[in-house]
Amino acid sequence: MDNLSKSTDEGKFYVDIQKIWQEALPLLENSMTQVIYDTTILSIIPLSFENGVLTLKTTNDFYKPSIEKRYLSEITRCVRTVSGMQDIDVRIVAPEDFDEDNLARRKNYEETNLRRRYNFDTFVKGKCNELAYAAAEAIAENPGKTEYNPLFLYGGVGLGKTHIMHSIGNYVVDKYPDLKVLYVTSETFTSEFITAIREEQIDEFKKKYREVDILLMDDVQFLEGKLGTQEEMFHTFNTLHNNNKQIVLTSDQPPKELTDLEARLTSRFAMGLTADINVPDYETRTAILEKKLDLEHLDIPLIVKDFITRNIVSNIRDLEGALNKVTAYAKLTNAKITLDLAEQALKDLLTPEEKPDVTVPLIQQIVAAHFGLTTMDLSGRKRTQSIVLPRQIAMYLSRKLLDVSLPDVGKHFGGRDHSTVIHSCEKIANEIETDTKLRTIVNDLERNIKGD
Repeated sequence: MDNLSKSTDEGKFYVDIQKIWQEALPLLENSMTQVIYDTTILSIIPLSFENGVLTLKTTNDFYKPSIEKRYLSEITRCVRTVSGMQDIDVRIVAPEDFDEDNLARRKNYEETNLRRRYNFDTFVKGKCNELAYAAAEAIAENPGKTEYNPLFLYGGVGLGKTHIMHSIGNYVVDKYPDLKVLYVTSETFTSEFITAIREEQIDEFKKKYREVDILLMDDVQFLEGKLGTQEEMFHTFNTLHNNNKQIVLTSDQPPKELTDLEARLTSRFAMGLTADINVPDYETRTAILEKKLDLEHLDIPLIVKDFITRNIVSNIRDLEGALNKVTAYAKLTNAKITLDLAEQALKDLLTPEEKPDVTVPLIQQIVAAHFGLTTMDLSGRKRTQSIVLPRQIAMYLSRKLLDVSLPDVGKHFGGRDHSTVIHSCEKIANEIETDTKLRTIVNDLERNIKGD
């Protein structure tokens, strides 16, 4: 600590924050991936030390939430280690925290109840949500001026309804800052309505909800059975719609199946555009996982990414939760992220019903991911050793695990003839008898393909 702090002539305690930070950097570099360190940690500069708090400033507003959520505890630990002060705290700030105009905008933004991380840039479009996404973009560009009013989104839990709703709100706030945007859940709407009645503030309640330009209400199915709240929602809806204000609603069911809601309310919910959001397919799940990895500056092996994508199929929330669990498990055990680690971390989430059907394309995808290749590499004409061996392994496993003919296997691998398939299968079968490393690789791939 002697080289990091001293008393000044005035007797005040001085801490060399530059030196503390420079000595903390190597510890941080060793505790995370190089990509995260280079992009996120190196964006930070020490700003001040006051009342036991070291203030660090990231030069990029975008990095602040990620640093606070994922890396603040590790930064604090490293700072305490090099400074010798175990009671020191760390605070992260960004350029936006010093912009007075921005501070005013942030206050107004907080009143919208929107979450900034949910926006169109972080949303992944796929066949499961393409209509909802297209309608949301159109509404965000021209709120209240399209035929999609209201926009009613429905689908199961964790499929992205709330994300799309916030994306609309965030886009409008950025493009049309003078418009009043309000996001609310139906439960909050109900709770505030009850409070307004009890405290005789019903006029204030009506003003809050009927003078907005865009009302975003989540989970309207929870209005079922609440007749007084439904009555208020009916009048709020009419006021907004008659004034060409945009309304966006979400539910777990389409309007016609909300049988415990008054018919006059469900008929209004269905008068604009109703769009469903379905369970994402493999390609969309892969894109979602890659998007999250990119946003979090994470990097995991292709075979692990493929394992998560194939086994977590229920919804986006579970998919992202599985990734978080794998990365947290690796960090807590101080281990590298491997297929074995992912299987161990997610063993409680996997069920036999979620095991994928084994097909030649599945085998190709898993083998390609393991070797850092694409399925096009396996079916292409290149004959480099780095591609030939994985191609032969994929052919071998196709014959071993599936009841398919030699010509059928060959068709999946660029139209190769049966003699090529025979040669590949015999070569791998012979080599795994003597090559322990190759046998381990093939066995691991087989286990992953079968979902065991």
